[in-house]
Amino acid sequence: MTVKTLKNSLDILECFATTENALGVREISRMTKLHTSVVQRTINTFTEAGYLLQDEATKKYKLGYKMFIFHDALANTSDPHFTIYELMQSLASEINESVFLTYMDKEYGVTTKIAESNKNIKYAVSLGTKIPLYIGASCKVMFAYLDKERQLELLAYFNEEQSEMEHEKLLNNFQEELQIIRQNNWCVTVGEYNEHAFGISVPLFNHKKEIMASLTISGLVYDFDDQREKYMLEQLVKIAHQIQSHISKL
Repeated sequence: MTVKTLKNSLDILECFATTENALGVREISRMTKLHTSVVQRTINTFTEAGYLLQDEATKKYKLGYKMFIFHDALANTSDPHFTIYELMQSLASEINESVFLTYMDKEYGVTTKIAESNKNIKYAVSLGTKIPLYIGASCKVMFAYLDKERQLELLAYFNEEQSEMEHEKLLNNFQEELQIIRQNNWCVTVGEYNEHAFGISVPLFNHKKEIMASLTISGLVYDFDDQREKYMLEQLVKIAHQIQSHISKL
């Protein structure tokens, strides 16, 4: 199996981490931008091995019993990810808002863990959500710690119709905000990524002190004011400090 074939296979498998619904071949093809014949061959292999199951009625696929082997193995280790999730759940319970962990993945921030609030009406974030790496609190707080060359590359990637001069101008417009984020070591946005939601984020770094992720509290704007912002930020910083020690081990 070539490295490219393996990468395609993993991309296909990761589609099932972004939804609880069963997926068809064409859906997976759209999600991965792989030809349906490639998707079908790969899915056949995963199904034969027990990693995927096919619904006889809909002909769609879902995760199979073999995947639980990995879950059980991880559950019985001291994997920092489990401790991180427990801390996130503790924070979500304390503030009764959703808390999510976002990792940098090339040009995007990707939601990898979510601790939901208990509210009946809340701002919902889905696992696997990909957001351009300069929009919204969870991404902008990471964008602020990248070097200028990388920041320009990202702006060019998402605004390819613009010239280099326009990319420079766009980055210059960000500079004051990015400087404040670095000074405070946190970022707050209201209605930026979603007009109905707020986000409060802090950066997380790897063992080399390089930006790698962010921890975010998010909720609906009608339940957001200065006093609540201050309280949530205090709680977020406290938990983020504990999570940082575990993130550094990854």
